[in-house]
Amino acid sequence: MRIIRTLSASLFLAIAACGQAAAPSEAGAQTAAPASTELSAADRTAILASQNLRADARGLVENECGDRVEPQILQVDLGGDVGRAALLAMGGGPSMASCYGDGPGLTLLKREGANWRAIYSSRGGFMAIMPTRTRGVADIAFAGPGFDYPLHVWNGTTYVRADRSVGDAQLEGATFLPQ
Repeated sequence: MRIIRTLSASLFLAIAACGQAAAPSEAGAQTAAPASTELSAADRTAILASQNLRADARGLVENECGDRVEPQILQVDLGGDVGRAALLAMGGGPSMASCYGDGPGLTLLKREGANWRAIYSSRGGFMAIMPTRTRGVADIAFAGPGFDYPLHVWNGTTYVRADRSVGDAQLEGATFLPQ
């Protein structure tokens, strides 16, 4: 079963690296299904600005490699004092393999008034929103190929790496992002 999950995750990463996301296919895994996937234009602009990005007329931004890519911004309900957050997923462009090659950049942002603040960032895998909670906020795992995934927990301000990892079996019931 672990081999199947690892292969599935590897396929997911390969597709995501091309700027197209695919959901894991394991039984029990859920794709993100936020109540509202639409953000206002002002929210999208504020989210991009918080990461020093600016969209052109086609909605493309310049990534770390100087390629124009379309960012994916998803809402996710983390509960507790975070509530609805936004996940900014930046796929690679044509230069990805020679520039940074680590896969999509994922930044989780929390609304603070009219602004957005990064509360978690990773590169090269996908995020699993776990059914477990710390301080009322959903735990997250940085998932990708492998058998154990680092668990991150809410410390009241940001996500921090926990002193434990989760295995394949513990991903049952998790929501995988980006979708």
